[in-house]
Amino acid sequence: MIVFLLWFSSEYSIAQVGINTRTPSTAASLHLEALNVTTMDYGGFKMPVVTEAQQASIPVASTNNDDDGLMVFVNDPGTGKQCWEIYDAFAQMWRSIYCFNCSGEVLYAEDFNSYVDNTGITGDSASNGDYPGGVSQWTLTSFQSYGSSVPDIPGTLLDDEDYALVIGGQLECRDTNGSLLFETTPFSISGYSGVTISVDVSESGTMEYDDTMHLNDFECGDNFSDYVDISYSFDGGSTFTEVPNFSGGGNGDHTLIAEIIGTTTVTHTVTGVSASDMIVRIQLQTWAGSEYYFIDNLEVTCN
Repeated sequence: MIVFLLWFSSEYSIAQVGINTRTPSTAASLHLEALNVTTMDYGGFKMPVVTEAQQASIPVASTNNDDDGLMVFVNDPGTGKQCWEIYDAFAQMWRSIYCFNCSGEVLYAEDFNSYVDNTGITGDSASNGDYPGGVSQWTLTSFQSYGSSVPDIPGTLLDDEDYALVIGGQLECRDTNGSLLFETTPFSISGYSGVTISVDVSESGTMEYDDTMHLNDFECGDNFSDYVDISYSFDGGSTFTEVPNFSGGGNGDHTLIAEIIGTTTVTHTVTGVSASDMIVRIQLQTWAGSEYYFIDNLEVTCN
């Protein structure tokens, strides 16, 4: 009894616990050895296993960072998710450290069905419908003047007939008179090494493109420079990678240019990803009142 109390007192005073070892590392609060010297069997560390619903019910602290680093293994037969996850108390969200499989989980989706009609921006107004208040999954920006890379709302849009508005469950862009930008807020891709971007693009009107007028994404001439660019960032928006010349419908500078026959579903897969967050950007321009681009069903899935 005296020996036990001395041992317990010693263990408590140095705040160390050893399992299957009498000499825990001085750098470890908890030290586990694989070999059980009593049974001579090897074992491992097993963390709590929960479904996604059970994980959501874990009462993590919302007013302090006490639960930062809390770990579980999510194994959900219903959703197919199998991920080791750690709680990020500063962002108040679970982050996937590693996932064993991908069943096509949707990491981000925007089908423009959650907004009232005429949500967006026009040359007369920077706030229409329920944008930009309320739902904040994305930002929609035009630029101060032709050739400018400085965002401004409504920017190059000239009047209420020039716009980017959600109409009929899709983003409709008319006569932008320069570059217009749709950009998602950062969303988590933690734990996944590959993602696939998918977005529907269609147009109405006579679209043109003149290669000789191209300088860069923001300075792309007028009247003969209609294009749509899809790009993405894994570093918080510091740099973007553009999807070039999708299925021969664009060129080295743009994802799609000029005429788009019917609806084109742009898909692009990125592998070897090592990032926790992602941003998707759609940039486009038209130069006539009879020219429209339509954007719909933006989705990012794991692969």
